[in-house]
Amino acid sequence: MKLSIELGIVTATLYLLAVVSPISAQQGPYDPEARLAELGIQLPEPPNPVANYVNGVQTGNLIFLAGKGPRRPDGTEIHGKLGAGLTIEEGYEAARLTAINQMAVLKAMLGDLSRVVRVVKVLGMVNSAPDFVDQPAVINGFSDLIVEVFGERGKHARAAVGMATLPRGQAVEIELVVEVEPEMVVEVEPEMDPRPAPGNEPLELTYFGTAGWRISDGNVVILVDPYLSRLNYGEGGHPDDDRPAFSRDDLAWSDTTLIDSHITEADFILCTHAHFDHLGDVPYIARKTGAKVIGHETTTAILRAYGIPDEQLFTVKGGEDYQFEDFSVRVVPGLHSALEEKHYFDSRRYDQSTGLQAPLRINQFIEGGSLNFLARFQHHSVLAMGSMNFIEREFQGLEPDVLLAGINGSRLGIYDFDRRLLTSTGFPPVVLPAHWDNFRYPYGFSQEENFEQNVVPFVEAAQVLSPGSTVITPLHLETIRIR
Repeated sequence: MKLSIELGIVTATLYLLAVVSPISAQQGPYDPEARLAELGIQLPEPPNPVANYVNGVQTGNLIFLAGKGPRRPDGTEIHGKLGAGLTIEEGYEAARLTAINQMAVLKAMLGDLSRVVRVVKVLGMVNSAPDFVDQPAVINGFSDLIVEVFGERGKHARAAVGMATLPRGQAVEIELVVEVEPEMVVEVEPEMDPRPAPGNEPLELTYFGTAGWRISDGNVVILVDPYLSRLNYGEGGHPDDDRPAFSRDDLAWSDTTLIDSHITEADFILCTHAHFDHLGDVPYIARKTGAKVIGHETTTAILRAYGIPDEQLFTVKGGEDYQFEDFSVRVVPGLHSALEEKHYFDSRRYDQSTGLQAPLRINQFIEGGSLNFLARFQHHSVLAMGSMNFIEREFQGLEPDVLLAGINGSRLGIYDFDRRLLTSTGFPPVVLPAHWDNFRYPYGFSQEENFEQNVVPFVEAAQVLSPGSTVITPLHLETIRIR
């Protein structure tokens, strides 16, 4: 499956692989239609609009579905008013039936429900008596089935409201917004060899969470801020996380077993800054792989303390533009996110004379300044951000094919962040939102709250600000391919 994206004379082909839940790559294959079959649900023909409108409108990667009600396959509907004739249980079933009808619309529009990346927003309207207040319990019939079918991808923002009446007296009417993969076309016939020609391997990007990535074009393997351990340290951990708790005064520790299961090789590691959730696993990974590390003076001072030899370390300050054998990298000066209600500022720096002794405590992983990287591969350029802030003039003229955009909530403290970011980077053909998750939660824990607060508003804004961009939410440990 692929998506062709035109950029001047360049055609980028985007492959989506290993489709998993937004939370974990360990929960089995994502196949909503198989799940429907397991539930014994057969989707009907979608209801036809009864006036001058359509069942759904797609704009960019979002589909806005018109309101639908509880219409049975024989054309009859569930009518009645909750709290005055209909029970909550009957309303629940009406909402569940409405979910089936909306999935039928999606199936007709998409051809394959596995193209649903995320159910974003649900508006549930309940035909209610004046004193009926249990609208959420009714709309649960819709939400529960959607999550049963789409898993974590089905968890959505929602409103459940009461209405004095609804068209034809139907019990409920529900509309929703979904994010979908770009339209896919088949490039290779089944009998043909699907392997890429030598020198034409796709660019592969795997998201580790936070600002962490593995990027490879088949010639070189680049890691950006590879942090996988996701320790339960400081405040903000999950109450159900039974792993050992660390304080910021504790010695830093890396989950080497987890790292080994996902990182086997690397040629270069690009470090945007030296906070623990960016640099904490780099000493082990650099020692394990022998990768060359590019980072500022604080980063390389920490790595020297861990015994990484000088021949692996490239100290930069921003502005450098280096050519290596299989790729080039421009070091772009940056700024850290606006934390602590804009009061965060850390002027501390390490250098070769700083007396560091490994292992360091977590709180010794100081920022040291912030960088971004424009990595140029054979066919594509990737701009990797390490924070939710940037220097606008430094991004102008870079025009990357792929933007790894830091979009956590702290970006809201920056003036007009979304527009300035997309404009200054030249409205990139592919935008992958990153750094949206809680890095203290281990893989497999729900990130729903962070997804709703950080990803959904950015995706909606990007669709308006840069309609020519394909915005795809990267999922933990999922691989995306761009040709």
